[in-house]
Amino acid sequence: MQKKQSLLKQFFHFSAATVASLMVFSLYSIVDGLFVARGVGEYAMTAVNLSVPFVNLLFSIAVIFAVGTSTIIAYLLGQKNAQSANKLFSQNLATLVVIGVTISVLVLAFTEPLARLLGAEEVTLEYTIHYLQGLAPFAVCFMISYNLEVLVKTDGRPRLALVTVCVGCVTNCVLDYLAIFHWGLGIWGAAAATGLSQLLTCIIYLTHFLGKHTTFHPVRFRMDWKIYRRLLPIGISDGLTELCNGLMIFLFNHTILRCIGTDGLVAYTIIAYANTLVINITMGVSQGSQPLISFQNGRGDGTAIGNLLRYGLRTMCGIAAVCFTVLFLAAPKLVAVYLPEAGAEMLTFATDAFRRYSLCYLPVGFNIYIAGFLTAMERPLPAVSISTGRGLILQGSILLLLAAVLGGSSIWFAPVISEVLCLGLSVFFLLRLRRTHPVFAKGKPA
Repeated sequence: MQKKQSLLKQFFHFSAATVASLMVFSLYSIVDGLFVARGVGEYAMTAVNLSVPFVNLLFSIAVIFAVGTSTIIAYLLGQKNAQSANKLFSQNLATLVVIGVTISVLVLAFTEPLARLLGAEEVTLEYTIHYLQGLAPFAVCFMISYNLEVLVKTDGRPRLALVTVCVGCVTNCVLDYLAIFHWGLGIWGAAAATGLSQLLTCIIYLTHFLGKHTTFHPVRFRMDWKIYRRLLPIGISDGLTELCNGLMIFLFNHTILRCIGTDGLVAYTIIAYANTLVINITMGVSQGSQPLISFQNGRGDGTAIGNLLRYGLRTMCGIAAVCFTVLFLAAPKLVAVYLPEAGAEMLTFATDAFRRYSLCYLPVGFNIYIAGFLTAMERPLPAVSISTGRGLILQGSILLLLAAVLGGSSIWFAPVISEVLCLGLSVFFLLRLRRTHPVFAKGKPA
């Protein structure tokens, strides 16, 4: 993160690599759904969607520790304190291993109650149980893989992160195809294939951090419980963004079953895949720029931080226009890919739902980037307010209100209404930060 490149080039270098990594990462669930839909059936594909909140839980934990650890490590490196960075990195890995093993044991012990809690019913229960049983043993791999993917970029190796994620995705695609179409392992095989690909990426990342070409690496450490008072508030905003995405899928699933029925749930499964892709693109820009913002904050360079903010907001303008236009126009073809045997009525219903939901892609990126910016500036409370506001409180309230008052297809407008309302809150917090944070008064460091 030194000035070997201009700040703009650094921004695009880190953000592009992170966006590419997360886009490829999105393909894990998209590929699972596609192979399962064509090789097992549409209700099995729906079971994959029902399991998404569990996967989001794993990723949200990984994001909390990754963003918190990454921000503090970048700050420490800006102050040339490598020893503390090494200890924090090591403690982070140990903590995730303990959490991951605990989750695996609990899910395997209570698989059926968890499946029913997620919304599985008669036609989807068995599929959901098998999918969860395939994922659960790899909970540690899911968390460490994503966690290290963020930290590799903090270490100044965004290309390594991208290559590793691509290797994992290709592995997942190959194993998915073999498990479903050649080995007859069905939906359990698709889940196990995803888990094994995560294991492979963990090995690649750990090989890097155990090598010589790294800024920070594992060392012996003594648990510093006090660091979590700083780390958890920093990471909670981005973690809640991921967790709220899963909770909203959970809430949407239950609301759709009540208001529309199983056909609506099948349509929402396709929407959820596209939504995950768009959210990950915007989060990629946010997370990619966070180490740069934290580093400049450590240096006290308000001018550079202001430039990074402008770069991010302008990038979000382009992303919003492209994502909305492409998905709105391509909705019929995307629906047909996942539902090759569906009737004309079902295809029309799913396409209309897809297009109504896609309106939220116009404002969503600005909320996510501003929340990420506030996180990197160590302003966790406003960042958490934005993340929970847009991702759960506002959207959940509006969803339930529309379902109760209008019902039916009106629920697809809940995301865009909540994102627009939250945008006002985001702008307020951002303007307040620019007025009150001391780094903006100082400008460039002496």
